[in-house]
Amino acid sequence: MVNTMLHTIARCLLFVILTSAADLAAQTPSVASVKALHEYADKNGVSPKDYVFKLFDKSDIVVLGERDHRDSIQYNFILDLLADPRFAERVGHVYTEVGGINMTEDVNRLLQGSYSSENEFMDSLYTYYRKGECFYPLWEKYNRIKFLKGLYKINKESSRKIHLGLTDISFSWDSIHTVDDYKAFWTSLNKTNRDSILSANFASMYKCQLPVKGTRKALVITSQPHAISYSGYFKPWKRDYGTQGWWMKKTFGEDRVKIVVLNWFDYVLFDGQNYPMTGNGTWDAAFERRECRPFGIDLKDNPYGETNYIGDAGGGPTFIKNCKWQDVADGLIYDAPLYDHVAAIGINGIISKEFEPEIRRRAELWWRAVHPEDTIVPFNEFIEEYNTPLTAPATFKSKEEIKRLIQTVEAQQQD
Repeated sequence: MVNTMLHTIARCLLFVILTSAADLAAQTPSVASVKALHEYADKNGVSPKDYVFKLFDKSDIVVLGERDHRDSIQYNFILDLLADPRFAERVGHVYTEVGGINMTEDVNRLLQGSYSSENEFMDSLYTYYRKGECFYPLWEKYNRIKFLKGLYKINKESSRKIHLGLTDISFSWDSIHTVDDYKAFWTSLNKTNRDSILSANFASMYKCQLPVKGTRKALVITSQPHAISYSGYFKPWKRDYGTQGWWMKKTFGEDRVKIVVLNWFDYVLFDGQNYPMTGNGTWDAAFERRECRPFGIDLKDNPYGETNYIGDAGGGPTFIKNCKWQDVADGLIYDAPLYDHVAAIGINGIISKEFEPEIRRRAELWWRAVHPEDTIVPFNEFIEEYNTPLTAPATFKSKEEIKRLIQTVEAQQQD
């Protein structure tokens, strides 16, 4: 089956890769040795959860830059963090990039409701999800369901409830009736700085938070290109573009906001052949020397922070040159090796017979806006993709291939 949505995304990603590779490939990476990286993490690394709570000791807001939206493994750590009693007791509020701000009340009614059985909750979850949390026909990433189920369970088992805030642009499929309506929305979206809106929506909810033990704390989960702190001129739009992390630091101050990223790879340089691991693979080789034990560290003035950052800002608007990791983020969390990252799409049973006419309506509007030259909308492929759980390596290469690449780096740097 041709995976319609993924192929469309892949084409967009390929455009990003090809247009950025020429600019970024010219950079000479600053690469620390595997030995230096290993020794620094061994000496200074603490458990990821303890690291986050350490940041909350001195700062009010922690921005967590997640990997590929489809990666479900990262949510093992995120849910473990939220389930720690310290989170509800000291923080109590989590915000996500995924989800329009207009759905915030609905999602909290769902997560803090009382249900007679797991089946009743799942029915309510699916009913909520079908309304649409975002401006695509449906958010098919399984980790969103995983996250909402996990947060509901945490709230159910605790007297202290965690509140969820949704920070994306307000959107409702109820107000989209024609292709022109949908195109108008996207035209409006492209004229704005979405990252600044993500930050502003967070700020509007944050100021209304009830303090926990006299202070307002918040964890903000957003994709890494939005999370990093960077502002630069974007030529195609002839204006400056700042990331969500940059706007949040500008709004609340450097000391109050700390940005932490999860380990990933330099995905914007992946062209289908080469495999651009961070620091030319030295980071991942160092993780292997630690037997892949998770840890968190600051990035300031150490071998990790001094590694060149190679990536984009805001998910594509501008590409970053001549920056190091310590310039764009405050901390790093290593939670799982690259070869264990899993992309999961499809939600079993989400397209019921009753919902099928509505998803067909949305799919047609989306397809005709994106593919106006195509006269046939592949409805069955949309439905199969949404309804059928599918997993694959989130790193585009197999587990064995990634392991061999890391072993090659290790072999080149034997102490």
